[in-house]
Amino acid sequence: MEQVAEECVEDVVRGALHFGSGGGGDPYLGQQLVVAAIRRHGPIRLLSPETLAPDTPVLPVVSGGTPVALTEKVHGTLEARTLRSVVEARIGRECAAVLPVQLGSVNVAVALAVAAELGLPCLDTDLMRRTWPSIDMTLLRLFGYSAAPITVVGGAGVVAEFSRGADAVLGGLLRAVMPGLGLVALISAYQVTAGDCARFHAGGSISDCARIGAALAEVAPAQEAGFEPYLRACGGRLVCSGTVAELVQRYGEGWPRGVVSLRTPEGLVRLDFQNENLIVSREGAVLATVPDLIGIADSDTGALQQTVDLVTGQEVRVITGPVDHRWHTPEGLTMVGPRAFGYPVDAVRFDGAVSAGQGRSAEQGRSAERG
Repeated sequence: MEQVAEECVEDVVRGALHFGSGGGGDPYLGQQLVVAAIRRHGPIRLLSPETLAPDTPVLPVVSGGTPVALTEKVHGTLEARTLRSVVEARIGRECAAVLPVQLGSVNVAVALAVAAELGLPCLDTDLMRRTWPSIDMTLLRLFGYSAAPITVVGGAGVVAEFSRGADAVLGGLLRAVMPGLGLVALISAYQVTAGDCARFHAGGSISDCARIGAALAEVAPAQEAGFEPYLRACGGRLVCSGTVAELVQRYGEGWPRGVVSLRTPEGLVRLDFQNENLIVSREGAVLATVPDLIGIADSDTGALQQTVDLVTGQEVRVITGPVDHRWHTPEGLTMVGPRAFGYPVDAVRFDGAVSAGQGRSAEQGRSAERG
């Protein structure tokens, strides 16, 4: 894929829903952001990091805060230009391209829109190969890079910078400044070059979104094999089908967390989420967990859903798909496995195998958590 033109935007944003794993923000908002940017500035060029000199600086971009707040306070040209100028002043060189940090619907769109606003190409890669809720949950961090320095640009060009510190502390500081910035900010983290991106081999991210998004458009739920185009495209499988019986959620640490209960022919299914879907279990047996992708599709339309938007009585299908294999290493599981989110159960990989150690049932884990 060489560019993102207006006719490609819907597929790209729809496919990003897959990598959002139940989170990642409203796809309609993301689509409008990119379409508006393309109409102002033209199609957005996509580049592989291998096409740039290895020492070429790139500009990592992620939207901070809650995606809902973007509906009232969208990022503008001032924030994009300020972010670029502050980062370039610090490193003493110009950035040659924008680098998406994650693949949620909003953050794919924000990176593409910022690239258009700045007249830069966008790299066809990202730092997570899916969506995670924290800026320190990246493949770069897995390889030992620090998230610092972090530059945050809020409305009216207000700038906050974090130059050093433990990444867990920096993440907390970053969340602490967000309310003062109106819960919306453009953020750049990591000091990264095109060579760094090429070395961790996470290319084709935007192209993958477009490919999977096109397959989702072909889903025909009324047919027996109606989800096959999507399952083939993402390499996924159906976990279960059921009816939403209850959705319980609360907000904490800047993102929603909660539980979805589904009535299925095989029994009650529980889905735990913290922004993204994390664990699926049936009658205490774990069926799927992070770091694999867990999506929820509406059974009538075939559209992937934001978990927080589910409603009681809705007929849905739960689908899981594979993720970058490096998230299933011991180091990756320490960073983004179920235990990293506070669930004392072992990760169940896409093929049904326990990723590390001997697994416990979801109910055993929750009993231990309560005790």
